[in-house]
Amino acid sequence: MVNHFGMKRNILGVNSYDRTHDITPEEVRQFERFKNYTDEQVNELIDTIKKYTRFIYNVVSKRKKFGKEIALYIDNQQTKAA
Repeated sequence: MVNHFGMKRNILGVNSYDRTHDITPEEVRQFERFKNYTDEQVNELIDTIKKYTRFIYNVVSKRKKFGKEIALYIDNQQTKAA
């Protein structure tokens, strides 16, 4: 299967829910968009991804803990703003 970056998912395993390790700089650079990033830029990107996923995980966990539903609907305006 090919993802929206034009890469085969099974080659990288980046989109796998079964990952047990962080994405590596080498994996990041396999994406065309990031192939020319410096080491510092790649490390910043990885750090940002980790912070974002921790934030989302904490929000979802807290909402589940208090029995609140999580709205997954995002309209086009919110997508553009992000």
